[in-house]
Amino acid sequence: MRGKESPSSCPSHIKGEGTKRKLARPSFNMQNFSYKSFLLNYYLTGFFYQFIFAYAIYTVLFNIRGLSVFQISLLLSWWALVGVLLEIPTGALADSWSRRKMLTIAPIIKSLCFVIWFFANGNFYLYALGFVFWSTGSSFVSGTTEALLYDTLTYAGKKDDYEKVLGRKKSYQWIAVALSTLSGGFIASQNLDWAIIFSVAPLILSALFASQLKDVPKVETTGETHYLEYIRIAFNEIKTNRILLYLFVYLLAISLFGGLEEFDQLYFQLAKLPLFAFGIAGFLWSASNAIGAYYAYKLKRFASVSYLLPFLSGILLVFVAKYPSIPMIGLLFASYLITTPLKVLVESSIQHNISSVSRATVTSVSHLGNNLFGVLLMPVFGLIAKVWNLPAIYLTTGVFMLVFAIWVFSVRNKVAVKTANG
Repeated sequence: MRGKESPSSCPSHIKGEGTKRKLARPSFNMQNFSYKSFLLNYYLTGFFYQFIFAYAIYTVLFNIRGLSVFQISLLLSWWALVGVLLEIPTGALADSWSRRKMLTIAPIIKSLCFVIWFFANGNFYLYALGFVFWSTGSSFVSGTTEALLYDTLTYAGKKDDYEKVLGRKKSYQWIAVALSTLSGGFIASQNLDWAIIFSVAPLILSALFASQLKDVPKVETTGETHYLEYIRIAFNEIKTNRILLYLFVYLLAISLFGGLEEFDQLYFQLAKLPLFAFGIAGFLWSASNAIGAYYAYKLKRFASVSYLLPFLSGILLVFVAKYPSIPMIGLLFASYLITTPLKVLVESSIQHNISSVSRATVTSVSHLGNNLFGVLLMPVFGLIAKVWNLPAIYLTTGVFMLVFAIWVFSVRNKVAVKTANG
């Protein structure tokens, strides 16, 4: 989810899979364990962790409080960087300490971000400090929830339910983001600070439900203690696989949208969208991404989408940049809708084109590369807005996507990408 977890966070379902070490399995008494109770607490922990009213307005809040677009871009870059730096040590901590306690502490740490922002009143450094707590909380969660789920299902004899349970948790989190964004816009229209401080309450609920989870003996690690060694192995794989290199370049190119959407609230403001409607816009954004991801598999038969969809999105972004207005917000969401499937399809192609046993680590490296790219991308977008204006960010991205689509078209016959069907 864009920005909801730190932009730097490696997807937690990737973190450590394929790089796991077996741990000792001490005896565990399952007599007092309720599987239904575990699922309820597990789902509610994730749901309330993402039920944040501030999601609807946090970027525009910075601008209203006096920060420039460039300063906002620096905050977003800092947010991503902190997450990258904490990814490995928090994973190692999850291997050596209680995962239940980490999931209990994580939302409390994240809530400190919104407490600090409530009192920040335009102070750049306090907003930066808030992002430290947000990233720290997200790093505590990343990988830990999946590791706890895997171990718990293993001891409950339900390991085959892992994908189903994880998928449901993620769907509930999407619902939480959509509902909190929708309501957050209306709350902010009454008082911006309310949308910030009210975000603390759901996080406290998340901590309460997490505290009801049980620590079972650890079957496998989160994979972080030897992470750097696995990265070295994965890079060797990439260097000898030209198709993988092409796919990673493609993934980096379309990841521009992940950085671009962090500035959407500023575009809404420029388009004179009423503040209460920010939540509605955020809800529609979530819906467009969900629809694009849901139907992505239907497009895998058509090789032409690899260049036609980026080309079409580029055209839409040019119009979005040239005519900032409320109707153009619809075109902006349309550009997200048609490019969301590309990310799903490219990540799938990466999996089908990895030949070594380091499958999950190669995937993690690709996401780590995207995260580091995001750290650099945010200030670049900020500089573009500073030298020209905010719409120039969208224009630059649109022109880039047009050029990129032409390049993909020109090399399409030179790169035989393996798919699920071939």
